[in-house]
Amino acid sequence: MKRLLLALALLVLAACQQQARVEPQAAPGSTQTYIAVLEPGGGLAPLATRFGEKLSALERELGLSIPAEDRLEALGAVILRNLTPAQAQRLAQDPRVYALTPDREVHAYAQTVPWGVERIGAPTTTAKGAGVSVYVVDTGIKVGHEDLTNLKGGYAVVKCRGKCRTAYDDDNGHGTHVAGTVAAVNNSVGVLGVAPAAELWAVKVLSGSGSGSISGIVQGLNWVITHNNGGKPKVVNMSLGGAGTDDQDGQYCPATRSTDAFHNVIQKAVCDHKITVVVAAGNEGDNAANHTPAAYDEVITVSATNSQDDWPSWSNYGPDVDLAAPGVSILSTWNASTSSYNTISGTSMASPHVAGAAALVLSRYPSYTPAQVKAFLLQNAESTATWQNTSGHPHPEPFLNVRGL
Repeated sequence: MKRLLLALALLVLAACQQQARVEPQAAPGSTQTYIAVLEPGGGLAPLATRFGEKLSALERELGLSIPAEDRLEALGAVILRNLTPAQAQRLAQDPRVYALTPDREVHAYAQTVPWGVERIGAPTTTAKGAGVSVYVVDTGIKVGHEDLTNLKGGYAVVKCRGKCRTAYDDDNGHGTHVAGTVAAVNNSVGVLGVAPAAELWAVKVLSGSGSGSISGIVQGLNWVITHNNGGKPKVVNMSLGGAGTDDQDGQYCPATRSTDAFHNVIQKAVCDHKITVVVAAGNEGDNAANHTPAAYDEVITVSATNSQDDWPSWSNYGPDVDLAAPGVSILSTWNASTSSYNTISGTSMASPHVAGAAALVLSRYPSYTPAQVKAFLLQNAESTATWQNTSGHPHPEPFLNVRGL
């Protein structure tokens, strides 16, 4: 029987390959949103050939009418909203459903209170990120910002509220801050990003309060995969997360894919579609193994450091953390106006340094796979063996270095 991950509140359901059975976890009499994976992955052909057939059959049998935006064909997945416990139970026993996971809330990783581009050596690079698309999966990006003229467009799962130029405009500030660290342009005003020649795409999955859901992230990733960017390499930054663990710990792109729907779709993005995904380790002062997507082996997980080459106590840690990067008192772009900037802290601020670095690598080596990008960054990284660590937690991970690119 498949393992039920109680810390995640995730549900692993029956698949024809595994013949497992578990019970849905919705409260009696309530309805709930689920993410259903109909195709396990590991190859592109089965998704296109079988997904539509399975989905049509499930719609007929369950009496569902699923809108186009919830049909995530590139991922072989579907978002099922307002399922009754009886419908969820029926899906739990359906051999056509590889994974079924209850939706849950996630939130932006930002702490309380930037200098980092200089510290990692970004201004010295020849590669500047040209020819690479970076997708900021976050609260949106401030449309019209003077330092983000490389924003090419975007997609909104959660639409901007208030004074917004587009649905993917930023009504929080977090996503705009992240975008500036990745790729604020070199235009003599404001700040300089790690990869100022990269193009930015806003994928708004978090609300003005910084909250969202796994299903929203899944929808956003489906758009990233299917988005026609002219064939350029793609990088995703996700400075967000929630509680959870890795159901396939120690396995990178395994042939038998995860039956956790969130993990499964990230595997598809990384392993099948060659999209480099960079994520924040989290700000709980906890082992990153207890947080997803930080715990997944397919992503690049990033802890936060300060200007004294030390880690704050709130930065998550552990074997799942791949790299350290600047994350304390980071100055970047902000959403208050088209010429606004702000200084804040968090692993959310560290992750975009690495996403920008990934863009630099792909600008120089556009055929690199996500595994090769990760290996390059680790090989080029600075040892932290002699660093002072006053955080109270183990941090053996090396520090991001882009000198020589």
